Amino acid sequence: MFYCIAVFGSRTHAIGFIKYMRDRGITCIAVPTPQAIGAGCGISAKFSISQTAFAKQVISALALTSFRGFFSVRKEGAKQIITEL
Repeated sequence: MFYCIAVFGSRTHAIGFIKYMRDRGITCIAVPTPQAIGAGCGISAKFSISQTAFAKQVISALALTSFRGFFSVRKEGAKQIITEL
């Protein structure tokens, strides 16, 4: 499994981002921020890696100043491989 998460320092920004994505028909859910990232408010937005370009536009359009970064997450069995994009 391979997906992207957007990490925020504000729960309000994380939830606002998720709502904006969903309102535009993009599957986006709230997930706990992986401990390996070590930043953020504890909630991240999970969405398809193919939607990353649109997600970047959303961050800019909504001026989400608490945005901490995009990370790809790949699961191999019980192990998560996390890479900052």
